Amino acid sequence: MTGEILGAGILLGGDTVLTCAHVIPDDGHPVPASQVLVDLVQVPDAAPVTARVAAGCWVPRRADGCGDIALLTLDRPQPAEHAAPLYRLSPEPLGQVRNLGFPRHNDNGTWFYAKIAGTVGPRAEWLELIPDSPGDVVRRGCSGAGVEDVKTGHVIGMIVNRYDDALDIPADERRQRSNMIHIETILQHLPLVHRFVGGDRVVDARLVSRLTGGVQDIPFAQRLALWLRRESLTGRRPGVADVETVVIAHDDSGRYEALSRAVTLADRELSGGDDEAVSAAPHGTVPPLGSVDLAIDVTGRTDTEVARRVADRLDLRSPGDTSPLSRIRANDVPLTVVAVGLDRASEPEALLRFMKLLADRGARLMLVFRDPHAPGLRLAEGLFRPDPERIDAWLEELADRVAEATGLEQEATAAGARAASDPAEAPALRINLTRLHHDPERHTHHIVAKLAAFEHAVGAVRKRLETAMRTADTQRDEIKELTGLLNAYAALLGAKAASERRELFPLQRAAHHELTAVPCDVAAARRAVDRFVRAVHLLPEGDAP
Repeated sequence: MTGEILGAGILLGGDTVLTCAHVIPDDGHPVPASQVLVDLVQVPDAAPVTARVAAGCWVPRRADGCGDIALLTLDRPQPAEHAAPLYRLSPEPLGQVRNLGFPRHNDNGTWFYAKIAGTVGPRAEWLELIPDSPGDVVRRGCSGAGVEDVKTGHVIGMIVNRYDDALDIPADERRQRSNMIHIETILQHLPLVHRFVGGDRVVDARLVSRLTGGVQDIPFAQRLALWLRRESLTGRRPGVADVETVVIAHDDSGRYEALSRAVTLADRELSGGDDEAVSAAPHGTVPPLGSVDLAIDVTGRTDTEVARRVADRLDLRSPGDTSPLSRIRANDVPLTVVAVGLDRASEPEALLRFMKLLADRGARLMLVFRDPHAPGLRLAEGLFRPDPERIDAWLEELADRVAEATGLEQEATAAGARAASDPAEAPALRINLTRLHHDPERHTHHIVAKLAAFEHAVGAVRKRLETAMRTADTQRDEIKELTGLLNAYAALLGAKAASERRELFPLQRAAHHELTAVPCDVAAARRAVDRFVRAVHLLPEGDAP
């Protein structure tokens, strides 16, 4: 032990510390066996105590950056009253968080403040944090620090690293971000931590899939994954409830397993992007990690019981009346909720009206019925049917976006950012938009999910085209440089004997082909030009340029 600050940690119970694996010095063993010294900062009269990596609690940082978690056992237990209040709290978009870090020359620690941006990192294991100021970017001495949700006081994760844009990016455009591991990801790597964590699991036990076997209903699985992947309508479509109703008949095991599989794969704690399940899944059937906040089997439950699950997921609070319904009415509810068995609830009508309250408070809802003739389906239509004028305005906006995508596709083709022979995507968008205009469900709530999915598709096309355009712009100078190099050496080759020229003509043609391809693979073009240049240099002594 050198006395140098290695990082931070989170006290669990009285004898366990959670931290990042990379802060523990490498002593050459597969699992470090050396001691580290733990100092309980801000605990009066607390003496430093030695600690070691606990048996079976070492998750080193993998090559892709995943993991990087360790539990330490203290050689002398500490008062449990100082333990951190870990909680399964849904990360609220732009929610305020803070962590206590120990940068160089600051043994007492200092607070770093940030807002939650969204999911990033390998296998979506991290949450990106936007620092409140340049000075709030985490640094050495912060890894392993608990991330506290400022609104509730709960510790919801752990600082793992930071991101810095490359130095060649203009200073006023350069981004610096902090990254944290959510507590549910930590639980996926080290399940035994659950005894220190409050809050219910995301997915009800009755909805958990074992992730064995194949996907039986692939179209439905793709529909679920798309719904979980697309952006919420909250704040973007006032007066339009982001609600989709689905029927999974009691004897439809294929659909039910697709649903269970989707919510399981979307749960950080349950799947963690399960390698085998993800790699074996058909295209488009895997939802993003962390894309579901609650998956509840509401069979036999009351609206109050379900409200308690929802309110506890965000630890919502309200002044005075602390009933679950009051807590929800007094707060925004930015959650994605899958509720299964609406027609089997204790009081289906009361629960549906509660779902309307959730939608009004900003929740995205997938409501699953088990009976295709359930009366609740008619009530849901009445509760969630959008104003026709809002749908008409949305369709007009989508028509403008499709027109923009069409123009961008033509521009990308003209600029060489995509090959003229590549399948055009804009015509399909125009066809699908026409279908939406004449959709028989246009005046029902089902049109909302269709328009949202189409909006997502248009955005994806535009993003691909813009990326291709940016790539073509950045490559243009390099292509020009390679073309000049190829022409210079072709001119030198022209002065050589005919027999020598014939041997190198295929290399010259190959380089020319790569440089003029649309779009141009610059890496392949550079390799082809380099082969030609080297071949010219290897001409017999006296003939080389």
